[in-house]
Amino acid sequence: MLTPLLVYQLVVVAFLLAFLGIVVVNLLVLPPIDRYSTPDGDRPSVAALVPARNEETNIEACLHSLLLQSYANLEIWLYDDASTDGTGEIAARIAARSGGRLHIVTGTGDPPPSWLGKASACYCLYTTMRKHSTPDYVLFTDADVQFDPGAVGHALGCAQTKQAGILSIFPMQLTVTWAERLVVPVLLHWAVYTFLPLSLANSSRTGPAFAAANGQFMLFKREAYEAFGGHAAVRSQILEDVALARATKAAGYRAILADGGKLVRTRMYRGAQEVWNGYSKNAFAFFGYSSLFLALGILVLVALYIAPAAFTLYSIITLQPTGLLLPILQYVLAVISRLLLASRFHYRLLDAFLHPVAILYMIAIELNSMRWALTGQSAWKGRSLRVKSSKSKVDSA
Repeated sequence: MLTPLLVYQLVVVAFLLAFLGIVVVNLLVLPPIDRYSTPDGDRPSVAALVPARNEETNIEACLHSLLLQSYANLEIWLYDDASTDGTGEIAARIAARSGGRLHIVTGTGDPPPSWLGKASACYCLYTTMRKHSTPDYVLFTDADVQFDPGAVGHALGCAQTKQAGILSIFPMQLTVTWAERLVVPVLLHWAVYTFLPLSLANSSRTGPAFAAANGQFMLFKREAYEAFGGHAAVRSQILEDVALARATKAAGYRAILADGGKLVRTRMYRGAQEVWNGYSKNAFAFFGYSSLFLALGILVLVALYIAPAAFTLYSIITLQPTGLLLPILQYVLAVISRLLLASRFHYRLLDAFLHPVAILYMIAIELNSMRWALTGQSAWKGRSLRVKSSKSKVDSA
């Protein structure tokens, strides 16, 4: 007999099967960059642009890994975004030994009104670089990212083969503490490859809504980047990477997500406090700063991933084994998706079994992100993320 509870359980199973199918197809169509190389005789110029603010822990490894790239036609530009630590000094020391391959641009203050810090840093760095160079491709990457020697060459080969206006990679994530291990795999690879059909995202026939990117690695064809105005077009967007991918696609170019394997890697956050603050600054933006959409999103997460665990515990406590079958099946389907993603993207397999706990942690971060946004507390690296209105022109940056 179909009871309301049974109908609900079957609907949950159907959704989880559909999401598992999306994960499987995405992993099949996701292009690994190590299968591509630049054609013989074709060596387009590439400029790697690194915005950095208070990155003394990471900047040396990042710059050294870029300087050691096997792809020769590469120049490197760093923007020291008014750092108050040793970032500038470390970069200057490396530049002095780089044979002129590393160029440093020094920022002196906060971004202008209507701009967020990262977009402003990228814009200033790009406009300075363009006064001296006209690269065929531009790679925006973060200061906490490290590259194997072949990474840029393989990524460029993939971008050329796929005729990409932008090629973006979610780097291999180095997760150490429990907070990192719980949240980072969920909010990066799982959230993207479970809910975004990659065949639509990577297609030239779909609109900008089917596009995503990761600011840790965005390789643009220069003409595509300039066609829509670059970072000036997303100056006030906290999720500027997604906005850039959508703008690229709206301008008529392809936006490609690719798999960097172990060639590109990073440790985004170090410990529970950085995880909490780092994701709280932008999680609410995923829901368009709408409390209603956030509530609906949380409701879906609870129904699909938290309730099955609750029903399982209830059946065990009340000694009703007949109530275990569907909740356990739901849990298994969710864990299978996580195991597939963990295997592909080099996470610990055992962490996948804590998926309900990770979802609860993610929900707590989303609620805190909403609180920060509504109370004006959102900040990162000493700067407010509340954009002030301004009538100033782009050139004021």
